[in-house]
Amino acid sequence: MDNTYVPYNIPVSVKGIVFDNGKIWLRKNERQEWELPGGKLDRGEQLEQTIVREMKEELGFDVEAVTPVQAYLYAIRKSGDESYGVLVVSYLCKLLGKTGEFELVGEAGKAEFQSFFLNDAEALNMPQFYKEAIKRATKIKT
Repeated sequence: MDNTYVPYNIPVSVKGIVFDNGKIWLRKNERQEWELPGGKLDRGEQLEQTIVREMKEELGFDVEAVTPVQAYLYAIRKSGDESYGVLVVSYLCKLLGKTGEFELVGEAGKAEFQSFFLNDAEALNMPQFYKEAIKRATKIKT
C-alpha cells in the first residue's frame, strides 16, 4: 500500500464582515446568492492584507482587520476552481472610511452591493455559514 501524502490544494477566500450604522454590507454574486464581500488570497499575502485589499477593491472602503470569526470549507459544485472546496475565512473588520466606488464588475462577473439590517439579512438567499459568521461577529466588540 502506497502511503505517499498528496496535499489537498484548494483556494482560500477571505471575506469581510463590515458593520455600518447597524447594518451589514453584503455582495450579490453571479449565482444570485448574497455573500460577504471579499476575495481570493494572492500569492505571498497574509489574510489580513487580503481583506484590507479586497474591501478597498470591491466596496471602496478602508478597513482594519480586527479578528478572524470563522473558517469554513465550502464546495461550489458548478465552479471551475472551487468544486472541491474553497476555504472561506471571515474576518470582522472595522470601517475606517469610505474612499472609493463599488466594483460593479469584478473577476467573478457582475456584482451588487447593499447593506442590510441584521434581521433582514437572516431571510436572504445566503449560505448558512455566512449567516453564522455574521451572528458570531455581532458578539465581538470592535
